[in-house]
Amino acid sequence: MISGFGGTLMRMVAAAGLVLGAMAPAMALDPTGIWEPDNKESRYEFTYCGDNGDRLCAELIWIREDVQDARNTKYLNTYIFSDARQIAGNQWKGNVSLEGFNIDGTLTMRNPDEMALNACALFVFCEKIHLTKVTE
Repeated sequence: MISGFGGTLMRMVAAAGLVLGAMAPAMALDPTGIWEPDNKESRYEFTYCGDNGDRLCAELIWIREDVQDARNTKYLNTYIFSDARQIAGNQWKGNVSLEGFNIDGTLTMRNPDEMALNACALFVFCEKIHLTKVTE
């Protein structure tokens, strides 16, 4: 009888551990570093910024030579994503500057080497950019 009760208690403790483990928040991923879109035409450096270092920003740091023109090179060394506040474990919401327009954007990290930037103006004109961490 005691061994039966002990076995049931052990199963209950194990089940509770699984439930609590599933409820624990996922570890936040680190978005800092150099990232590039799938077309590999540009690179962005993501850093923490703001007065308290609690915001996320991304600066356009490189444009592939064969796609450089007067329209895109004027954005070199400027912040394309700025003042982003963390809104969830692996998600930030901030300002995206695309060709002179400022729109709201959300950055979501999928894993340590992939993230997606979604930016929409008036919920109609949207841009989704998949980024991969540069490891060179």
